[in-house]
Amino acid sequence: MKPLSGFPEKMILLDCETTGGNAIRDRLTEIALIEITDGVETDRWQTLINPGISIPPWISKLTGITDSMVANQPSFADIAEELQQRLADKVFVAHHVRFDYGFIRESFRRIGITFSAKTLCSVKISRLLYPEQRRHGIDAIVARLGLTVNQRHRAMDDAQVILELFQQTQHDFDESTIQQACKQLSQQTRVPSHLDIAEINKLPERPGIYQFFDEHGALLYIGKSVNIKQRVLSHFVQNGKLRNTEMQQQLQHIDFIETPSDFGAQLLENQLIKSKTPRYNRRQTKTKRLYQIALTVNDKGYHRTTIEMADLNQPPDISQRYGLFRSQKQAEKKLLDLINEHQLCQKLCGLEKTKNGCFGFQLKKCLGACCGEEPAIRYNLRLQTALSGIKNQAWPWPGPIVITELPADGDYEAAHFHLVDQWLYLGIVKNQHDAFERLQQQYAEPQYFDLDAYKIQLRFLLKLRPKQLLIESLRLPAEEAS
Repeated sequence: MKPLSGFPEKMILLDCETTGGNAIRDRLTEIALIEITDGVETDRWQTLINPGISIPPWISKLTGITDSMVANQPSFADIAEELQQRLADKVFVAHHVRFDYGFIRESFRRIGITFSAKTLCSVKISRLLYPEQRRHGIDAIVARLGLTVNQRHRAMDDAQVILELFQQTQHDFDESTIQQACKQLSQQTRVPSHLDIAEINKLPERPGIYQFFDEHGALLYIGKSVNIKQRVLSHFVQNGKLRNTEMQQQLQHIDFIETPSDFGAQLLENQLIKSKTPRYNRRQTKTKRLYQIALTVNDKGYHRTTIEMADLNQPPDISQRYGLFRSQKQAEKKLLDLINEHQLCQKLCGLEKTKNGCFGFQLKKCLGACCGEEPAIRYNLRLQTALSGIKNQAWPWPGPIVITELPADGDYEAAHFHLVDQWLYLGIVKNQHDAFERLQQQYAEPQYFDLDAYKIQLRFLLKLRPKQLLIESLRLPAEEAS
């Protein structure tokens, strides 16, 4: 058989079967690998694995692997040392490599071993070399190459399909084309030459925040992601090329804090950026002033709007006040948009000072509320409709709440407990006593209202409401006593 040319000198073609699709919650049931050295197959290895949990019936139907088949098989811990030796110093190749690599890496992590390897995705190889093909999954490649697979969804047979795909490329492309495709894909995980690769290898593929530091320990940047490692790597490569920004040149150390989900990651990122003010974070800054659109009634019964500064020591005022804006100019722009969209009066909206009708009335953009041409009841209704889209959300709970944020695997031991009262985010608490103390501190020294934290809460608690977030009203001591 012709040696594979253009591919990495040492690589492992690997496939694994699992109890499900979540690397944190689910477990491995089978691993198979084909070792390739200098383009030639040098070894094969496979094993069933006792996952320690039941295999769902639909998974057994798909793979043919049942609980009875794995009952007397080794656990991952039993085969970990041999697997680690087989994978050492080789490029990790799999179809949808992120799935298989994620399960292997998480399985090692679970028993206290940090695993890291260069990866190559055979799906992406297929897409690059065969762009005219619509599908690139295992079944599509089997059909495309006319292969006969005895046990589809078994690890060794699926790993064999990868080998068959790579062998087909030898007939369809020259070595340099294949080499260039592999190089292009490997560049997507390149890092700056001055950055120790250990700084990347230690990063988890879990939700949380990451922090970039320079050689003197100065904080450069704070970011968040549902996959910390993947997001950090995305800073370094753009369109297949290594980026060379000022921040990348200064980066020497990366730190991280894991959170159970994206909810906690967003709140923590917002909190840390404002308290630590990293050098290269531009978007979120601590807001010292916020503005609202206030509603009043003049002596003729027409509603008027004015722009006024909001009280940051209080939750958003929803009584005849609308929106929250970082500047007066931003509030004026929003008001002008509403005027144009709903044919409101610039004079009654406080953006034009004139004794007679507004300029918009002359252009037939205002229906004449400013000079009595339009009845107050009709104008007021249209204004209320316009403002309803920026009305602030009333606090929907009777008092303070504790939000239990669970990780994807539902592990309650790893949960975070967030205390919130009237949209004021008061941080993570350890228990009910800690929550009571935090509330007392808030009553004594009120925290400023944070617009960004408010928006994060709206998005997660009222719109998305993931199953990982459990909300419980906090019963205050006085309520318990009664």
